[in-house]
Amino acid sequence: MIDFRYHLVSLVSVFLALAVGIVLGAGPLKEPIGESLQSQVDSLRADRDDLRAKIDAANGNIDKQNDFVTSAAPELIGDTLKGEDVSIIGAPKADPEQVEEVTNRIKEAGGKIGGDVSFVDNTLSLTDSKDFLKTLRDSVPSLPKDDSTALRSALVIALTGKATMLESGKDRDAAEKKSSGIFDAFVDAGRLRTDTDHKPTSLFVVIDDENSKLADETEPSPEATNDKANRTLITDFINSLTSDSTSVVVAGDAGSAQNGLVSILRTEKSRASTVDGLGLGAGAVITVRALAAGEAGTHGHYGFSDDAEEIMPGKD
Repeated sequence: MIDFRYHLVSLVSVFLALAVGIVLGAGPLKEPIGESLQSQVDSLRADRDDLRAKIDAANGNIDKQNDFVTSAAPELIGDTLKGEDVSIIGAPKADPEQVEEVTNRIKEAGGKIGGDVSFVDNTLSLTDSKDFLKTLRDSVPSLPKDDSTALRSALVIALTGKATMLESGKDRDAAEKKSSGIFDAFVDAGRLRTDTDHKPTSLFVVIDDENSKLADETEPSPEATNDKANRTLITDFINSLTSDSTSVVVAGDAGSAQNGLVSILRTEKSRASTVDGLGLGAGAVITVRALAAGEAGTHGHYGFSDDAEEIMPGKD
C-alpha cells in the first residue's frame, strides 16, 4: 500500500524539477531560448513581408492585364453583336459589377440590352406556389400538367416569346401572345426583379452567383415534396431556355467553374455555352465572343479552368 512518505517524495521531486527549470530558464538557458524565439519571430516576419510583396505584385499584374484587356476589347469583340437584342439574367447573388461589365461589353459589341432581370431564391420554387401556378394556368391553360415543368415553361415563354414545349401549334400561338402578361405575373409575384420593360429576345447571358456553391446542393431540402433540388430546377431551366433561344451563355467566376452553375453545366454536357473568368477583365470579353459564336452555331466551354475547352472562340 502506498504511504504518505511516497507522496511526500513525489511532491518534493516535482517542486525540485520546477525550481531547476526556473533557475536554468532565468540563468544559463535564458539567452539561447530568447535568441531562438526572436530568430523564429524575425523569420516569420520576413516570410510575411515576402508573401505580402508577392501578393501586391500579383495584384498589380492582374490590374495591368485588366487594363490591357479593356484597351483591347474593341478589337477583340468588334461589332459581333451589332443590332442584336440581348437579355441578361442575374442569379440571386450575382455580383452587380460583373453584370455591369458584361452589359458594357455587349453594348461595345453593338448589341442592345433587351431585358435585364434578376432571379430570386424562389423564382423556380414550388414552395407556396399554388396561387401563382393558378394565375399562370388561367393565362395559359395548356401549360404542362407537372407543376415544376409548367413553371419552367411559363418562364421560358415570358423571356423568349416562344412556346415550343407545348404540344399544339394553336396552343403555342396563344401562349406566345401572352408572353408579356406572363412576364408581368412573375414580376408582380416577386419571382423576378427587373427595371426594364418586357422584350423577348433570342440571345441570353446568365450570370451565376458570386463564389457560387450550387454544386454542393445535390439533394432536395427536407421540406421538399414533389419539388426538385435547386440546382436541378436551374439546370432544367437553362436547358429549356436553349431550346427556344439562338444562343445562351452561362458565365461565372472561378468559384462557379469549381463548385457552381458553370461546373454543373459542363459536367452534365448542357447545350448552353459556359464561360469562367468573370471578375477578370477578360471574362466579359470572352462572354461576348461566346454569345456571338453561339449565334453562329458554335457552342462550347471557355475560360481559364482546367475543364474549359479553350480560352475563347475564334472570330469567324
